[in-house]
Amino acid sequence: MAPKKAGKTRSAETSTSTAGALRLPRISNGVRPEFYDDPAIDQLFAIVTALTGELSVVSDRLDTLERALVKGRSLESGAVEAFVPDADAVDQRARRREELLGRVFAVFEVYAAHRRPGAR
Repeated sequence: MAPKKAGKTRSAETSTSTAGALRLPRISNGVRPEFYDDPAIDQLFAIVTALTGELSVVSDRLDTLERALVKGRSLESGAVEAFVPDADAVDQRARRREELLGRVFAVFEVYAAHRRPGAR
């Protein structure tokens, strides 16, 4: 069964902000941008983008755990969420994130290059 296009229906589901005062719809009312001729490729692109974001968050959490354990600390509940990275960690994470994005989205760049008129 194909997913419904965004903007065609309004969902009853809502999301609450961290402040709890604002309730936002989970489905946008706008039209999704199209980057490729095949809508399935656009859907795949959206899925890969979402998964890459999730992987980046997991990598940051793992980095936090590794840094805490190297310092010889035991971790209490909530320690990962309370961790504030120093400037070096922020720089390392930013470089790792850029490298991850480059590796993941290089596949789409190659696909797009082959789809251009005159490309082989």
